Amino acid sequence: MIRNDRDTIVEGIKHLCDGIGPFQKMDSLEDYFKMQTDVYDTFGDDSFDILIDILLHPPDLGRFDPNDFEYELQEALTAVGRRNPRYALDKIDDLLGIKSIRLVLINIIGGLENEDGLFLLESLLQQSTESDPLSEDELIGLACALREIRGKKAVELLSKMKVRYRNHSSDLLEYIENGLKVR
Repeated sequence: MIRNDRDTIVEGIKHLCDGIGPFQKMDSLEDYFKMQTDVYDTFGDDSFDILIDILLHPPDLGRFDPNDFEYELQEALTAVGRRNPRYALDKIDDLLGIKSIRLVLINIIGGLENEDGLFLLESLLQQSTESDPLSEDELIGLACALREIRGKKAVELLSKMKVRYRNHSSDLLEYIENGLKVR
């Protein structure tokens, strides 16, 4: 069954948060990934907009941990976004100015593993100024996203980050170095 309404999609994501519902017993990480894929497969190709709306306007989560829900929502956005990466990236581009969801969007760009996302990441780096800097978490997310996308341009951006942020935390520099090691 294809799920294209907000309430049904929210329930699917909540099921992923704690494995309740009509899912088989999970004995391994592979079982969990299979369960995720099974749920995502029920989301229609046009559900990306609904998922973005859920990100912008989170539902009442009741007993569910907001961090777990955000993680599962991010994973769902990435999975559905891979079906039409150009559309997903265009939609994300329109939303990158919203600080409260920027880190999730950076992670989705990386998860799409599409070189077209490099333009958005480069734009974020260029826009980051002393008066409106990217947070440490956003910079780490950006380094991870560049590592996931790979390619010559990603390495170039990581190299620029290494120089620009050389006086930042050792955590950030470690993520940048790890990204540069991946070819």
